[in-house]
Amino acid sequence: MKKIPMIALLCAIVFSMQNVSAQQSQEVLPLDPNEVVEVQDNYQPLKVDKLSEIIKAAVEKDFPGASIAEAYTDKIGNYKLVLAMGNDSKTVYTNARGEWFDPEK
Repeated sequence: MKKIPMIALLCAIVFSMQNVSAQQSQEVLPLDPNEVVEVQDNYQPLKVDKLSEIIKAAVEKDFPGASIAEAYTDKIGNYKLVLAMGNDSKTVYTNARGEWFDPEK
């Protein structure tokens, strides 16, 4: 019976020490508003001819006159496409079903 309070005290000490160490490791560094941060994506190059017909059809439907200049894919099956439209280019993102999305959201 005397061991139960001792075990409870030991558990309380262990849990409180974990909380202290977690708080110490959460330092916040000041941000410089003039610093440009480049977002790194995890897209790997993909040959344009390896794209599915669904993706190609979505580009033709939603961006008439555009051609796919570059293609990239990530581990979960999303695509990053660089579309060429005359002298301009545009980067768009789509999933495997040809649905466009904004990677910022």
